[in-house]
Amino acid sequence: MSNYTIRLEEKKDYRDVENLVRESFWNVYRPGCSEHYVIHVLRDDPGIS
Repeated sequence: MSNYTIRLEEKKDYRDVENLVRESFWNVYRPGCSEHYVIHVLRDDPGIS
């Protein structure tokens, strides 16, 4: 059994998180994916805290 720790994302995690999301959704709903880009854009949105 694996042990997992759930924690808030840190800046150093950004690339790994985007890669994980891209790999998770690649070719699932359509060719390619854009979910990882949505995460990237939302991080810089001043309306999201």
